[in-house]
Amino acid sequence: MKTFNYASTSAIKENITYLILGVALIVFPLVHPFGIRIGAKPILGPVPTTILLIMAGLYILYTAYRKIRNARALSAQGGVITVDDETVTYPSIRKGQVEKESFPIAEIADLAYAEEDGILTVTLNDGRTIRFDVDFFDSLDQLKEFSTLLQK
Repeated sequence: MKTFNYASTSAIKENITYLILGVALIVFPLVHPFGIRIGAKPILGPVPTTILLIMAGLYILYTAYRKIRNARALSAQGGVITVDDETVTYPSIRKGQVEKESFPIAEIADLAYAEEDGILTVTLNDGRTIRFDVDFFDSLDQLKEFSTLLQK
């Protein structure tokens, strides 16, 4: 039996780039409105450009907020992934509540790790997909060790 810590220790610090980018996309166009043009032809004026950038900034802030909220919920409940000889038990967040779920290792159809997103996707034989975020593990080495145990 092997256990892995699956709770972020510093959720705000891990998402600081997204927070800064989101705030910048909201504040900068309000302080210094600008339009988009290609050569001499205007494509978007200052108002539509400002609206689009504010919407993008709000989306980025919302995404960072969800990650921080999920990380704090996992930390409060002591998020731990347990890998036994035959099953994997992991915490899952459903409607803001942390629940324990499990799946048999024999049911794994595919493992895929997306380096740009930092997400390990486990696809089961019944078509379910489970995503494990590298930000919630202690390190990338822990995620790789977890992935290795699932491939056996």
